[in-house]
Amino acid sequence: MWTHLLSGFVLLAASTSFAAESSSEALAARCIHEVEQVVVRAANAAADETEQCVRTINALQDQGRDAAAEQVAADCLRAATGRARNAARFITRICNVCVETLIDRDEIELARRVNSACEDGIAALRQLLERETAAISEALAD
Repeated sequence: MWTHLLSGFVLLAASTSFAAESSSEALAARCIHEVEQVVVRAANAAADETEQCVRTINALQDQGRDAAAEQVAADCLRAATGRARNAARFITRICNVCVETLIDRDEIELARRVNSACEDGIAALRQLLERETAAISEALAD
């Protein structure tokens, strides 16, 4: 619950801050940077969590605890999916604020550029999730 409240507060502060950017170019650059940072943080979390999941799955399989390994894999996949969805939602919120602000400023081309970066960020999250799913599934299959 606290994380939802905190993320809402951060979003409110960010939207106010984004709207206050003096130049449209600076606003677009800042929005794109924020999206890229969300992807970087998600990628780092995915790498760390996938490594830990694979280690745990392998250890459980080595002990002959296949049912427990399957449960860990399911839990890891659920966590990975949740993380990717949350990151995509956060990117969408950032983009909505940024694109709306740029459109209000009649900066349509900059709004398109930000929107494109947002789509690329969400696509990168999908790829991260696919790689994470493949690594966990492969560990389970071993």
